[in-house]
Amino acid sequence: MFGLRQVEGQARSLVDLKQYSWIVVLCSLLGLMAAPAWADHESSKQPPLWTPQDEAERLGAMEVPGGMTLVPAGSFLMGSDPRKDRAAGPQEQPQHQVYVDTFTIDRFEVSNVAYLRFVLGTGVPWPKFWRENPFPEKAALHPVINVSWYEADAYCRWAGKRLPTEAEWEKAARGVDGRIFPWGNEPAGWIKSNIAHPGSKRGFKYPPLANINRYDKGTSPYGVYQMAGNVSEWVSDWFDPEYYRQGHDKNPPGPKNGELKVFRGGSWNEDPEVARSAGRNAGPPDRESYLTGFRCAKSGDDGNGEASNIDQDSTAPTVNVVSRMTDDMR
Repeated sequence: MFGLRQVEGQARSLVDLKQYSWIVVLCSLLGLMAAPAWADHESSKQPPLWTPQDEAERLGAMEVPGGMTLVPAGSFLMGSDPRKDRAAGPQEQPQHQVYVDTFTIDRFEVSNVAYLRFVLGTGVPWPKFWRENPFPEKAALHPVINVSWYEADAYCRWAGKRLPTEAEWEKAARGVDGRIFPWGNEPAGWIKSNIAHPGSKRGFKYPPLANINRYDKGTSPYGVYQMAGNVSEWVSDWFDPEYYRQGHDKNPPGPKNGELKVFRGGSWNEDPEVARSAGRNAGPPDRESYLTGFRCAKSGDDGNGEASNIDQDSTAPTVNVVSRMTDDMR
């Protein structure tokens, strides 16, 4: 009998223990529901104070060559003289004197890194040629490509600048003496420009772009890099093949409207004749090409331009690319 009572007592103890356990669990749950919603700043299990940068942010933080070059006011020879340049096209004639006010122009073409900062800062889509991450680090200093005229214009405005006019671009490329290439009249060579030369392996790597600060032996009289080859460059002007015959000889802004926008300078996949400083090419403003990039300019001397050795006469607001496209097509 004693043994039976002992077993019964133990059984009742187990039942009481289970009931007590459920009461403890229930109280715990009620306590959690009533807990305050703010964080416990005394806890040792705090989230990290920083998170690792993603690849785009890391690339965007890279240092890149920059700066602008001052081009003093004065006249220069614009266009081509077929008696001196056998590759002169009719849209480059007649050669004529043009006066341009002081301006500054980017020493280098806009790089992938510089354009990435624009993408990260505004949320605009990145160029189609980029992949995820968005490009390999070895391409960080390549000029950005596959950007339309609208996108190039929007970038320059975002950077507090603008696209150069066709006249400004040509003066920055060749100086005042009417030379055929930025470095003079001699043909383009391997050490002066990234241009498709006879026998070159154009498809050896795709695209065979060079860093924006290469070819220092082929700079213009003002020290501007790669005004011939690497990538052709958008300028602000609409294209008119007869424009030079209309007598615009002081700060010509280009035609008021048109269907094509001018791009200059030739590219890595074009013959030297296309990269002549007077050469004129054009395409629709929505054209996106693996051969074309751009650089920016500013009017006057804002103190940031480095003066050339020729003796002669803060962040802008974000630009809505779509609205700019609409406005400029009207």
